[in-house]
Amino acid sequence: MIKSLSRQRGISGTTLLFLIILGILALVVFFKLLPLYMENMTVSNALAKLQEDPKITQKMDHEIRREFLNILSEKDVESFTAEDVKQQLTIYRLSDVSKVEITLKYQRTKPLMFNVSFLVNFENSVEAP
Repeated sequence: MIKSLSRQRGISGTTLLFLIILGILALVVFFKLLPLYMENMTVSNALAKLQEDPKITQKMDHEIRREFLNILSEKDVESFTAEDVKQQLTIYRLSDVSKVEITLKYQRTKPLMFNVSFLVNFENSVEAP
């Protein structure tokens, strides 16, 4: 048995190039989607702030929506308009008069490249006292 002294070690140039391209693609996807999830965290915090309001159950639906928009504008989230919030924010008065469930369902589309885009669905819900 003769041992070969010239065995191949490491990866080829083609494999290395392929791995670099995959890494760059993963980073592009990450940095495209990161702002969407950061915005959703801000929206979730705004709903939590609404939940902390002790008088939220006595407010009318349009007052709750307006307060939600005010909280978002304080946090520099400009992607929601009054019309969007009217369609996407649902307010349920539960059987108790003292409980309100506020649910926000919305979608965001982020283009990746050419005709490829990401569609991300978000749903946040809180129940006030």
